[in-house]
Amino acid sequence: MSSVRAPHIWSGRFGWRSVRVRLTVIGVATLFAALAIAGGLVLIVVYRSLTDAADTATSTRSQDIADALAQGGLAAVATTELEPTDSIGIVQIVGRDGSVLAASHERQRVRPLVAPVDAGVRHTAVDATFPGEDDEFRVVVRGVTAPDGQVFSVVVGAGEAHIHATVLTVFGVLCVVFPIILIVAAATTYELVGRTLRPVEAIRTEVAEISRSGVARRVPVADTDDEIATLAVTMNEMLDALAFAREQQIRFVGDSSHELRSPLVTILGLLELAVRTGEPIDSATVSTLLLPEAHRLRDLVDDLLLLARADEYGLRPSFEEVDLDDIVNDEVTRLDLTTDLEISATVLPVRALGDRDQLGRVVRNLCDNAVRHARSAVTVTMAVDPEWVTISVADDGPGIPVDDRARVFDRFVRLDDSRDRRGGTGLGLSIVDEIVRAHHGTVTVLDTDGGGCTIGVSLPLRADQVEGSPPLSASR
Repeated sequence: MSSVRAPHIWSGRFGWRSVRVRLTVIGVATLFAALAIAGGLVLIVVYRSLTDAADTATSTRSQDIADALAQGGLAAVATTELEPTDSIGIVQIVGRDGSVLAASHERQRVRPLVAPVDAGVRHTAVDATFPGEDDEFRVVVRGVTAPDGQVFSVVVGAGEAHIHATVLTVFGVLCVVFPIILIVAAATTYELVGRTLRPVEAIRTEVAEISRSGVARRVPVADTDDEIATLAVTMNEMLDALAFAREQQIRFVGDSSHELRSPLVTILGLLELAVRTGEPIDSATVSTLLLPEAHRLRDLVDDLLLLARADEYGLRPSFEEVDLDDIVNDEVTRLDLTTDLEISATVLPVRALGDRDQLGRVVRNLCDNAVRHARSAVTVTMAVDPEWVTISVADDGPGIPVDDRARVFDRFVRLDDSRDRRGGTGLGLSIVDEIVRAHHGTVTVLDTDGGGCTIGVSLPLRADQVEGSPPLSASR
């Protein structure tokens, strides 16, 4: 897939609010904090290493001189023991009275660097200086007794100047290297984030174009198998759903308009005829034409309102214990009184959780659908098992082909002429499907023995099968 460059992402359209800039700033700030901590640790380690080395050198030299004094007095100390080195800057042998008896330099014999100590005492001092001088020393002082009983203090010091200079040099190097690292990291992060966001901008551009044009298109999917590719796939799935919903809405509006037009044309035609002729509409016309068409119009409006609410908010049944046998009995009685068909029923006493009005509408729609297509008989049966109750309504009509059984629940669907919707709105089974699914049930379409169609509705009996429902008492 060719990438789509969107200049505004890296031209600063969003300024400091852009994700690219914010991620870069966060990344550089995090790296700066890490480098600052690492630099501080480096300086501490360098300083401690240098001071430990200096302390080791001064301690070793002072011990060697103390051993010599303990064995043979001042004369036993070799001249080389008093000489300074790179790590040792001053050596003094001080008497009990504070006089400097020997030193690494003549100018250091004027006064001791630190006060003398008693025999057997070891003392460490830092930042020791001669009056009027800036040189500072890390000093080890040892008290020792010579064979003649005289007490000496051995003073060995390491200059701190080179320690400080080394630490400052390392600090200077870090101050030069770390900004270079931060600049390189900022540029790299900015570029990498830009490349990462480029597919996102391609998606945004495509979605904006789809919004402007209204043409059903798809966003590009990068061949990276990462989160952005997943975002593009999800976006395409959403666009597919929106396109399907738009297509359904357009078809629904068209079908609704067509279905509403038919009874309205009939009613308006009769009323206009009455106006033109000046004659009142007779009662036979009212009962055979106007009233049925008005009822059909009312039922159609009610069905459309219910489906519109289901599409926007979803059906929200008020779950309570419902006597399903009473609902089925009421509908069977109605069919006996309003049709000439042979009506047979098997009704079982059972309670289920659901909305009584909605479940009543399910049974009525199933019965009305069966009556419209039956030749001579309609059969209503109930079956119960430990978890489900099933209400089946069968007719002896032409039946429904297997390929069309899923389509009969679509809105305003039209099958072939052998099973038309004589007097129906084309929404009855759609409403059945919506209500049953809201009750966590299922709808099935089967053949009837001897010809015809059987539509069965299965509803759960256990409370734990229905989310948000109250406890269910035992069946009657």
